[in-house]
Amino acid sequence: MNNAIGQIEQSYIFFSIGTFNYAFDAKYVLDIMQLVELEYPESMPEYIVGLLEHNNQVIKIVDIRNILNLDPIEYNLNSKIIIVKTENDVFGFVIDEVREIKRVNVTTFNAPPYNSEKSYLQAIYTDKDITSTVINIENVEKKINSRTEEYRLGKSASQFLPADLSSKETLHRRKLHYARKMREVSSLIIKNQDTYITFGLDDSTCCIKILHVSGFYKYANVKLTNVPCTPDFIVGVASIKGRYITIIDLLKFTEGKSTPITQDTSIVVVEYEDYEIGIITPAIGETIDFDENLLKFNQSTKVPCLNECVVNETMYLFLDIKKLFSDEKFYIS
Repeated sequence: MNNAIGQIEQSYIFFSIGTFNYAFDAKYVLDIMQLVELEYPESMPEYIVGLLEHNNQVIKIVDIRNILNLDPIEYNLNSKIIIVKTENDVFGFVIDEVREIKRVNVTTFNAPPYNSEKSYLQAIYTDKDITSTVINIENVEKKINSRTEEYRLGKSASQFLPADLSSKETLHRRKLHYARKMREVSSLIIKNQDTYITFGLDDSTCCIKILHVSGFYKYANVKLTNVPCTPDFIVGVASIKGRYITIIDLLKFTEGKSTPITQDTSIVVVEYEDYEIGIITPAIGETIDFDENLLKFNQSTKVPCLNECVVNETMYLFLDIKKLFSDEKFYIS
């Protein structure tokens, strides 16, 4: 990668709240998870949806709509929580949908038409006629922690959580699962953890180390060009941010079956050394932290680039990027 380009490109997470699109620097992201049952033990500021225990620390889950002065809307079981870490705090906020994580050229950002030094709105970014507001997470953190007693007078944001019995049971089950996962992560693992992005691969959960991920893109937004005389797992070539990238169907590559295309289908662009490929996935999952020193891989898997490993009684497939890129099936004689 060109060093000059690397210096001005940064990874940003893009998400939606209602009809509005937002983004912020992905370096702040600790976790992306489904909405779970939250604690609300006493009267709290109206911008707080509830409290959540995360890595032995109780953190605030914030109604970001309140911070951004948007009209309140009820959450649902498809809502997500993004947990972020600033220099001084860890907190989460509820959003509707994570759109993608991708590298962007920060010189293409447009400054707001006013002094944004103390604002939580940092810049405006437009790509393919979609405009996203870039949020200053540090200023959001300052705004949250500077709120005073007067903010306790409004209605609690917890009222926007799903209230029907079935949804409450689902949120409770998710909370128990999340709490169990947190308890099983020791302090040693936290210090030495590696972050992975998960996605579905047929009936399995596949993991890619986030170090190798250079971007996520909706399949519907990527224009593919077919390439003749190539293996059937290569679905085409796409121009992404000025780079021509080969797109493969990993399920076809590993099991000979095609990945169904839906509105959630995405492309994960992964890189190794000087090479990049895009992998078609049914949908982007969540981020998970693993300590590689504690992973015991089953090397007997029939696919060399996929290593099986059971973690907390769950089977995962870990994608070995080096083996994937060196597989002889990529090279046409």
